[in-house]
Amino acid sequence: MAGLQQTNSEKILLSWVRQSTRNYPQVNVINFTSSWSDGLAFNALLHSHRPDLLDWNAVASQQSPVQRLDHAFNIARQHLGIEKLLDPE
Repeated sequence: MAGLQQTNSEKILLSWVRQSTRNYPQVNVINFTSSWSDGLAFNALLHSHRPDLLDWNAVASQQSPVQRLDHAFNIARQHLGIEKLLDPE
């Protein structure tokens, strides 16, 4: 039963992320692993809820995947109080 609950929770969270990032054509979130590797999904999720925190076009077009991930982690920490638990590398 616990495995079923986790699966449902993951599906709900994935659905929320997809809904939040649907207006970003460069972003296609299909899972919680490879969909996040280029940093676009994380930045799009932040931008969709707080567009004042970052310039989406600059992030999407000028930075490497590692730079985009680092950028998103820093924005989340500095402005939203979300601690950086993963290393972009």
